[in-house]
Amino acid sequence: MSPFGKQGSNSGSDWTRIRIARIEDLSDAVLGAGLEAVQMSSAPVTGSLAFADHDGLLFSTGLIGGRVALRGPLSETMVTLGIGVRLAGGTRHWLKEVTTGDCGIFMPGDEHDALYTPGSIYASVTLSFERLEAFAEDRGLTLNLRSLGGSGVHARRLPAGAVNRLGKQFEALHAGRQTYGSGNAVLGYRFLDTFIEHLGRRPRTLVGGLNPRGYARIVARARDFIIENLDRPLRIDEIARSASASRRSLYRAFNEVLDETPHSYVRKLRLHRIRSDLALDAERACTIAVISNRWGISELGRLSGWYRELFGERPSETLAQYRRKAGITS
Repeated sequence: MSPFGKQGSNSGSDWTRIRIARIEDLSDAVLGAGLEAVQMSSAPVTGSLAFADHDGLLFSTGLIGGRVALRGPLSETMVTLGIGVRLAGGTRHWLKEVTTGDCGIFMPGDEHDALYTPGSIYASVTLSFERLEAFAEDRGLTLNLRSLGGSGVHARRLPAGAVNRLGKQFEALHAGRQTYGSGNAVLGYRFLDTFIEHLGRRPRTLVGGLNPRGYARIVARARDFIIENLDRPLRIDEIARSASASRRSLYRAFNEVLDETPHSYVRKLRLHRIRSDLALDAERACTIAVISNRWGISELGRLSGWYRELFGERPSETLAQYRRKAGITS
């Protein structure tokens, strides 16, 4: 049974928080996993679980108030990335002791084998490999199967500063003191960004390859295709095909010519289209959400951050300025 809608839940705008009342609740310690949960302590199992399912990303977190063992695959088709946000002594993964800041990778179908001790907090995200690579590429990083290294605890532990920031936010979430607005799993995306920035790497610059003219031709063909199709979802593979290039050559060309990734270039063009629409007389009555959805950006929280980073102001501030100039009141 899905954890959403169970008794004892406390729903915010994007997270559903559930009180752990019995050991069976932990079968959904990761959303939809159906784990085998074994109670190892005589005291009742307490704590809470929280979930956010947003745009194909499944975010899960748990505060475990007991000694419990969890086993089973987290997903049959997608990869799960986890961080020990606050791990009490004696917590183990695959029978090896783990500590706060350790990062776990769980490949599709591989068995998760954990022993949690009281007071532990974990967080995870389950997503497709394609989405993970796209998120990393959007940040100018590479994070693929080879760099993840298969199921297990990664050798690189998250730095103390980063894990402390996440720890405070997830503790607040489990205490019911904090929600995240506008229907966007902001804390979940912050968690994913932290993981990617920690384990991702900069693409290698290879000696040789295409000359500058070859890169320019690739970018020119790709740019024409992007502009013509900016109002619909765009996949890297089809952009590469339009430019008669491989994915790798496409990324190298954009990095060499524009100092951008294809993802960041597409995003900036869409932000400019959104800004232009906010200035149009015919569009001022529309909400920011309607305009941004038209140009393929549905996550309003991330839109605001990207927009402000590029233009130095939020979309709402742009809209308010144009409305004042036109003599329109809200």
